[in-house]
Formats: sequence, C-alpha cells, structure tokens
Amino acid sequence: MDKMEGIAYGMMDFMSKPFVDPDTAGWSRVKESLEKDNVKLFHVSASDKPELIKYLDNAPNFESVPHPGKFRTAALYRNKTDLFATIEEIVQIADSLQPIPASKPKLCFLITCQGTHYPAMGKQLYAESPVFRKHFDFCAVHVLKEYDIDVKSFLEWDVVPGVVPEWMESPIKFLPYLLALEYALFKQWEEWGIKPDYVLGLSFGEYGAAVFAGMITIEEAFKLIMTRIILMTENIKEEAFCVSQMGMTKYAEILAEAKTAVGMEEMWLDVSAINSPVQTCVVGHLKYVNQFAATCKKHWIKTLIKEYHPYHSSLTKPILPEFLKTTSSIRYVPGTAKFISTVDGKLWETLDPNYFLDHLTGPVMSIGAVETALAEGVTHFVEVGPHPIIIQMVKDILQNNDPHAENKYTFVTSMTRKEDDRLALLNSVGRLYTAGYDVNWENVDKFQGQGGGQL
Repeated sequence: MDKMEGIAYGMMDFMSKPFVDPDTAGWSRVKESLEKDNVKLFHVSASDKPELIKYLDNAPNFESVPHPGKFRTAALYRNKTDLFATIEEIVQIADSLQPIPASKPKLCFLITCQGTHYPAMGKQLYAESPVFRKHFDFCAVHVLKEYDIDVKSFLEWDVVPGVVPEWMESPIKFLPYLLALEYALFKQWEEWGIKPDYVLGLSFGEYGAAVFAGMITIEEAFKLIMTRIILMTENIKEEAFCVSQMGMTKYAEILAEAKTAVGMEEMWLDVSAINSPVQTCVVGHLKYVNQFAATCKKHWIKTLIKEYHPYHSSLTKPILPEFLKTTSSIRYVPGTAKFISTVDGKLWETLDPNYFLDHLTGPVMSIGAVETALAEGVTHFVEVGPHPIIIQMVKDILQNNDPHAENKYTFVTSMTRKEDDRLALLNSVGRLYTAGYDVNWENVDKFQGQGGGQL
C-alpha cells in the first residue's frame, strides 16, 4: 500500500471493475493539456433540438445561453480551438440528445470515509476558490483555537516524492483536516446551487453527513470527532483491521474454518463494515486477524491487514461512558436534507446522544443504506471528499442488484487524487447541469474567472 495515501485507497483494489461514467464534452481534450488553470465550462440550453443546434452553430460568437430549456449541453475548453472542435462533435450527435427530466432527479451526497487523505489535498482548490478558502479557513481557525492543531499547515505542505508527512499517520491531525475539506467542498457545491435531497456518510463521513443535513453544526461535528479520537488513542490500543474480498456468507464459512486451527478455539472477530457484496471488513486481535487472513489465502481470497484503532467494534465499549458526555452535549435538530444512516441503513429525522455511540461500536451497513437510497428513488450521487471511494462501493452494490445499473444511475465526483481540482469540479458541474440540475452560473462564473465560459 502506498504510504502517501490512506488505507481506503488499498480497499479499492477489492472492488469489482466499475462501470465508467461519461464526462462532459471536451473533457478528454482538455485533460491532456498541461495548462488546466484556464479550463472553463461553456453551457447552452434551448427549448428544442433545432434551437439548440442553432445556438451551437453560432457559438462561440456569443456568451453561454443559461436560460431555462429542456435541451441542454455543456463543453469544457481552454481556448477557441478547443471549443470549436468540441461543439462540432456535439452538433454531430445532436439528434441523440435527450431532454432533461420533467422533474429534477433525486440527488444524494456521499460523504467520504477516513483513510482517504493524501498530502496537500485541496491545495489547488484553496488557491483558486474564495468560497472553498473561506470555509476551510473557518474550520482551520476553529480547530487551531480549540484543539491547537493547524490543519491549514497540512494543506500548504509541499509534496516531496517519497517523503511521508508526519500528520499522515496521526488521526488527531488528518481527521479534522478531512472534515474541514469536506465541509468546504459542501459549501462550494451549495454556492453553485447544487444541494442534496439525501446525505449518506460512510463511517467517519457520517459526522459530515449530519452537518450537511443540518442536524448538527460544523463546530459540534469537530467536538464529536476530536473527543472520539482522543478517547480512542488514549484508552484503546491498536488492534488489527482486515479488508477481505468476499460477502457475508463466505465470511461466515471462512471464519468457521479459521477457528478449527490449533489454539484458535476462542477466536472471534467483529464485522466492522459490510461495504458491498464483494467487500467485508473485520476487526479483532492481531493473532486472530492473521489466522483469518491465512485461511482466506488458502481459498485465494484477497485480504489487506493494517494495525489500526478498532473503530466499529465492541473493543471501543470502554470509552462509551465518557463519549456519552460529549454526545449528550450536542443540540440535535431535524434535518433539512434526508439523512440515510449507515448504522442501521434507515432514514433518520433527528439524531440523539446514543447515535454516535452505536456508530462507534457497530458495523457500517453500507448495503442497507444504499438500498434505502434506491428505494427512495435516488438516481444521482455526488461524492463529497478528496477522492471517489464510496462511489465504487455503491456501484458494486448496484451491479449486484441490477446488471443493467450502468444505464440507470449517475455518479459525480468532487475531487480525484492525481487529477486537477478545477477540471474535476467543472466536469462535474457540466454533468449535473445536463442531467437537469439548476446551476447558479453567476457563482460558477466567478470561480471560472470570467463570465459563462465566454471567449
């Protein structure tokens, strides 16, 4: 596993081959360019196809056409040559363009889990976006004042190949950094008019989800996560965490076989996460986890072991009384977006002091949560985090339930590791716009630096 990234990236190797999402027109052309800081998004809408083609035939002699229309298209570009070439490609396939739905598709924000961090994540976006910078700085000031941790210094860190920054291995440092980044991304989407109908956080991501749903404040979320980290690191020793490429039925068979080994009669493991039909995570004492992994190896089942604090297991129970004091100090209010829990896979209108206790001791029920989203009619997902980790898990769940899922659901990222932040976000804005979401183009244009992809 690469030491320059969190454990969640290793978990991606345990997922099925994902179906590929289409990009905004022009993406492949600008992606190859070394000059991505001037990438912009051109957008056009019209009441019918002939009108849309007319607008495109005249482009780029005018600004983008943002008025409401059921036929929409968008194009990423760097210069006039890019835009001409991409528009020509769009016109050639214009007959296949479909109108946006009569009603806006239901949208779920997926909030990324811990272990998704990497050096200087968000650094480019911080430099380019006043909105992202404002909200990240708000979090950074709060964390520095209350907990004496300077998360802004982690963002500003200069990446040196092969040199792993100290904060990468310290949960009390990388977790508030991750939450600050997710909060600033959420505010960026909000500024552009993209707001979720549902939120679904994976593991640590549930704290951000509760904030994005309006159920707790960002300050309260920091209070919860920092208390949890301190209690865990000071009172609970590191055990072993294992990711395995199997579902729950196979897991039960492997565990039963592992317990037949000499000296393993008392062996036990806690299932810490059921991430997809092909990925189950367990926590336990190192000797038991090693025996479990050895048994998996006999059956050619891939595993990944890491010594880690045993979140989502019964081993955390000793800190519950103290953690309850903090969870009881939070003011929980009904959400403005619907909150899909990965504690039990159900919808919650309001959280309570026991919620994050159960969250700490019990498994992450990803499959149940995703199935609830589908039952609610959600078809579009935006992952809010530094890299699309949950999207891959959701795709595994969808493909297990429906072989034709690729044509029914849309997945959008906020950021992607090793990809330009600006390009990733504008690509996603274009995709959401053409899917039928109303975009605040005035604010997007502020981010772009000049109006509406204008030349």
